[in-house]
Amino acid sequence: MQPRIVTLICLFLISTCVISDGYERLLYLKNFQKLGERACKENKVMVVMISRESCPYCVKLKKLVFVPEVKHGELNSKWLLRELLIDSGETHIGFDGKEIESVDYARSIKATLTPTVLFLDKDGKEIGKRIVGTGGTIDFYDFYLKRSINEALENQACSP
Repeated sequence: MQPRIVTLICLFLISTCVISDGYERLLYLKNFQKLGERACKENKVMVVMISRESCPYCVKLKKLVFVPEVKHGELNSKWLLRELLIDSGETHIGFDGKEIESVDYARSIKATLTPTVLFLDKDGKEIGKRIVGTGGTIDFYDFYLKRSINEALENQACSP
């Protein structure tokens, strides 16, 4: 009985440490097709961050750029941001309505380096310049992110 109590206490302490660091996760991508349709309907860009759980650059990018951007809200009228973990083994609904594993999708578009950020239209076509890695310094990442989002919005073609 005592090992169980010790385990519960350890799990509680670990979970409070994770919560207390102020870091929140991004929404995970489940359905490319529905997200693309929603982006088109709302005149927003579908932004997909391809990442790995074990990628320290992905964690840094989420913590220093994406989570603050979501909280700040400046880009919320322009984007639908989702994360696609390629080491999770999960399947998703692709743009064609068929199931696809996250790693297979990443390979199909040659996005195996993490983090890679994509700017997509409702059919999965890249309409903004993808950002691979953090570019050495994360200080200018916000500039490149906003530039790609604006480029994507200009290239977005949604049929009524």
